[in-house]
Amino acid sequence: MIKRFIFFYVFFLFCSSFTLAQKKGIKEEVEAIVNFLNEKNSRALLALMTDSSRIGNLPPMDIQKVLPEILSNFKGVEKFDIISDMSLANGDHLVSLQVTYADGKSGKPTFQFNKLGKLVNLGIIKARLKGNPEEALTQALNATEKADTLRIPFQMENGLIYVPAELNGQQGFFMFDSGAPVLILRKKYVSVSHINKEVSVDFTGMGGTMRDVQWAVGNTLKWGGMTIEDLDAPVAAMDDMELENGVPIFGLMGYGMLKDYQLTFDYTRQELLLERVDKDGDLVGSSFKKGKYQGLFSMRMKRHIPIVDIAIGDHVYPMGIDCGANANVLKEDVAAAMNSYIDYGDENVSISGVGGVAQNNRVAYLMKAMIGSVALEDMYTVFTNQAIGGGEGDDALPIVGLLGTPFLNQNKITLNFNKGEITVY
Repeated sequence: MIKRFIFFYVFFLFCSSFTLAQKKGIKEEVEAIVNFLNEKNSRALLALMTDSSRIGNLPPMDIQKVLPEILSNFKGVEKFDIISDMSLANGDHLVSLQVTYADGKSGKPTFQFNKLGKLVNLGIIKARLKGNPEEALTQALNATEKADTLRIPFQMENGLIYVPAELNGQQGFFMFDSGAPVLILRKKYVSVSHINKEVSVDFTGMGGTMRDVQWAVGNTLKWGGMTIEDLDAPVAAMDDMELENGVPIFGLMGYGMLKDYQLTFDYTRQELLLERVDKDGDLVGSSFKKGKYQGLFSMRMKRHIPIVDIAIGDHVYPMGIDCGANANVLKEDVAAAMNSYIDYGDENVSISGVGGVAQNNRVAYLMKAMIGSVALEDMYTVFTNQAIGGGEGDDALPIVGLLGTPFLNQNKITLNFNKGEITVY
């Protein structure tokens, strides 16, 4: 399967060499390649290569177009030594160098040649790869057979949802967090053999940036009757957490897992109901009975977060929906406007986000809130000065807070992400 990455090209500070003709000595061949590189002679180098030749660890690409651009930034080679010359198991030939560049820096390039003497890898550059979790998850899900409906039981722990799953043959649970964009694995449950150290990935959310994130490849995940194979995903240390019976928690399962489905939260029966929809949000198969209909209201998506309008008094406030929040969260700067509808408690609490940052915040009950025509019960709410949802500029979430468990557990609620609709039962 082709892995999808965003690339940041960085020169690895090395040069390459290859045999121009097998009758010449290795030293002369390397000197010729070095001269071509120092002269930025892409035509001469391309004559030594095949159409499928690679450049360093970059993915396959049109070398006719890419090589001239790479050479334009290449640092000249002052001197070099051949440090190894070996045959590979597939019959290819590998030459490794120790070089000193014109700027005084050193490097260890390698060149790989096929049996015909053609250069199949010109190792003068190395890409620092940045994983794209959204694309990797989408690609794995697209290759997965999906049922029209999925009924997934969950457990509640500290006001949060945990769903059963199997990761790489081990039974456990994931925290189901719609505020996370994708699947995030815990380092504790990912073997070293799955880690690709050349790939990095960053996450930003409440509390800052998740640090020391790695990239795992080739995972197998079984969840809700689906078997998702060859799954690449980010890996983070995360806090040590287990359910009461010691069952492992593999990580966070986010919005990206819901591709092609609308989602219903049923806290009474402790079930997630997934119904398959098309790109317009229309059901493509059977559906679940959900009980007495109370109302249908519009929502809009920003990144992976559904946003709804909540009326409090004479004002309407845009709020994101996030089942990974066991309390509602509101920005302190809106507290004054809704003061008549806030019943403050005597305590302060700490809240933690993906960055592992916790701060003291005021707690209260938010009263007489409404979504459309549906009146909501008083909701446990935390007021904070922390950034909510991450992102800057056009990428920032246009919300004043998050609606978590205290909102979602009052009614049976269906989110149709493709239609932009929220239905209350």
